[in-house]
Amino acid sequence: MSAGPRLLDPALPALDVALDRNAVAPVLAALLGEEGGDGLRVLSADIVKHKRGRRCAIVYSLERRGGPIRLFAKVFGGDRGASVLTTMARVSEAVGGGELRVPRPVGYDPSLRLLVTEFLEGTSLAVALYRGLSDLPAIRMAASIAALHAAQASLPRRWTAQKEVRNTAEWIAGLTGRGGKPGGRALELLGWLERETARLPEAADTVVHRDFYADQVHDCGGATAILDLDDARRGDPAVDVGNFLAHLALRCLQFPETSSSCARARAPFLDAYCGRREGALGDGFERRIRFYEAASLLRLSGVYAARPRWSRSLPQALLHACEQACAALAGS
Repeated sequence: MSAGPRLLDPALPALDVALDRNAVAPVLAALLGEEGGDGLRVLSADIVKHKRGRRCAIVYSLERRGGPIRLFAKVFGGDRGASVLTTMARVSEAVGGGELRVPRPVGYDPSLRLLVTEFLEGTSLAVALYRGLSDLPAIRMAASIAALHAAQASLPRRWTAQKEVRNTAEWIAGLTGRGGKPGGRALELLGWLERETARLPEAADTVVHRDFYADQVHDCGGATAILDLDDARRGDPAVDVGNFLAHLALRCLQFPETSSSCARARAPFLDAYCGRREGALGDGFERRIRFYEAASLLRLSGVYAARPRWSRSLPQALLHACEQACAALAGS
């Protein structure tokens, strides 16, 4: 009998093993460098998030000779875990012991497609931001992404405005099974953004998170941590700033009670970020932010078209927000 929860996902054939406390114990022991693993026991394997056919996030609680620890892990549907491990290792080394924390990688087991990292104990700063009691959460989030952008890490992959548009096209066209067929409104916006890529000012590459929004930033005992570096690349830092702003607009539409706090967060976030990165932003930074904000809003319209809870109203509202962002871009 499996010593853990059972979750069937044909695209993740090793998931049963990863969730079996007894079966996964020697794998974790090997990744931790615990010879033989005699003193290591997996007390629990808890599913945190499951994206069917793509990946499953797990938190392990372990008991070992050095004391209890927790680990964070992901089982991937493909072989990208090895490249994610390399990226995380380089970013973690570049960030070092400064003001920003990122999860340190532990190792990768190719047979299970299991990536294991340290578990950072903390609480999401998004909760405080959505309460809107002060500007401090937005300022801390800006400082955290500015620190990531300042990290000197050599990453193998690069993100461009053209890739951003192609990725957006996949989401709204359902080319990867992620959403419904797009209407003329979405295609018109996509075409406009595609043409806009040729007019964007050049930007110096930095490390970019590429999925940066408020929920990715945690307070860990007073330190600020950014989680989920799976999609980190080299690229224009405006991609993270624009994506963050697009998610503020998304939260306003999803949860109207957060509207005032999300609207309030925009200015202090931008001011704090620009203050941290002054002199390193390059030409047309505001224009580039608006481009990536618009592209993120259009992509999110495809994302939420595939989610039954939101599919009726949210995609159209996001398309309207994208139109407003495109209008601001055209006028800049």
